[in-house]
Amino acid sequence: MKREFIVLLAVFFFIAISALVIIQVRWINSVVSTEDQEFRFGVNEALKEVVSELEKAETFNRIIREITPAQPQSSMAAFDDRERELSADTRLLEKYGFSPGRRSVIINRAGSTYLLPSDSIQPEPFLDDTEPAAQIITAGAARRMTNKIIAIEDIVSRILHETPPLRDRFTSAQLNEVLRRSLDAVGIHLGFEFAVRSDFSGIIYRTPDYSESSGANKYLRQLFPNDPVPGNNILSLYFPEEEKYKFSQIAFMASSSMIIVLLLIILSTGTFIVIFRQKKLSEIRSDFINNMTHELKTPIATISLAAQMLADRKIPEASRDTYGLAGIINDESTRLKLLVEGVLQTAIFEKAKLELKKERNDIHAIILKAVDAFKLQVNGRGGEISTSLDASDPMVTIDEPNFLNVFINLLDNALKYTTGKPEIKITTALTHKGITVTVSDNGIGIPRDHLRHIFDKFYRVPSGNMHNIKGFGLGLSYVKKIVDEHHGTIKAESQLNKGTRIIIHLPKEQQR
Repeated sequence: MKREFIVLLAVFFFIAISALVIIQVRWINSVVSTEDQEFRFGVNEALKEVVSELEKAETFNRIIREITPAQPQSSMAAFDDRERELSADTRLLEKYGFSPGRRSVIINRAGSTYLLPSDSIQPEPFLDDTEPAAQIITAGAARRMTNKIIAIEDIVSRILHETPPLRDRFTSAQLNEVLRRSLDAVGIHLGFEFAVRSDFSGIIYRTPDYSESSGANKYLRQLFPNDPVPGNNILSLYFPEEEKYKFSQIAFMASSSMIIVLLLIILSTGTFIVIFRQKKLSEIRSDFINNMTHELKTPIATISLAAQMLADRKIPEASRDTYGLAGIINDESTRLKLLVEGVLQTAIFEKAKLELKKERNDIHAIILKAVDAFKLQVNGRGGEISTSLDASDPMVTIDEPNFLNVFINLLDNALKYTTGKPEIKITTALTHKGITVTVSDNGIGIPRDHLRHIFDKFYRVPSGNMHNIKGFGLGLSYVKKIVDEHHGTIKAESQLNKGTRIIIHLPKEQQR
């Protein structure tokens, strides 16, 4: 799969993910708006019911107070009441234009009531049977009926024309109870704060924690709007926990949705990172195989040619440079051995766990063995390789063959990346937790931007115009893996054109 196709696929995938995120955000905003509208509608319906209940309760209470005597009446008051009762029909007749000196009756016919003079009613012996005598109400009954009508009209008149102060029309406890009941009825079980204000008295009722400066939404409703002259009496209500309540209503769905989208983004990002890394690794492996094939062909061809020259009987013994050909075969065999070790190092990285044979070994002896392998090459370039093995107790539990390869790789890099006379130094020091080994050189150094990548698999620092430097980017990654397997640490310090230091710390005791 081409890299361009992977990039295009990643772009389209993240466009789709971005569209999904936008849709989810818009959906959440829509749900929040709907929840807000439902909450406001519920509160307004509850306040409408509160106003209605307060008006009904006030009307009922005023009627009860009007018809209930405040105290027992005296005999004179009772006499006056009887006088008013006897004259009630007279006042009613006067109101409707009849002579007060004449007796009157009320006749109910087909559900209607008529007030007529008594002398206008003539007895008819042949009265139609459809007008039963039971429908004719006597003058006493008429008087009682008119008394009730007058009393009710009087009560209604006072209710309509006498508006008491707002404070006397209901109590704070009564309003709180009605509010709580009405809000519970519409499914709002939040705590609330309220205040009641009038035109003339300002705030007359308020809950202890009510605040005009509260940032919560305030819901206003006019009280007693059906008064003959409605006053500007306002009930102000708000809910301190309104926003939390609205969020709690959609929190689960919204958070679940966003978590799923976030997981999709993380998983997709991780997937494409792995794909790009695998693609890069595949390209590096392909280059590694091509380089390795080329590198293997050269020593094999040289060894083959040298062997043919040694075996060719046509060449006179005196003209045959047996010693020189043997040296060529030896050098190319060593080179081939190093290439094969590179392949084996590659195989090591494919294993989840290395099989190490850890034993108590003298690390100084291992270092000196590696130094002896490179001393001839260093001296041949006019350089020097020195040691300062100061650790008083060099015994550590390590795998000797792999650690010999570790020091060989470090010395090979130090020699490979030094352009002039190589100056390589190896030192050891004993610490309270183990042994520290330092390998330093005077090579070309490593740029700071590349220093943190030098232990990555197949990573090679660009060497500018130095095309003669061979390698596969496995040496330092192999070194780090072996050190990690021994529970040690490794770090690099470098300055351009001044050299590099590799510092390894190993604990004295290793887990077998």
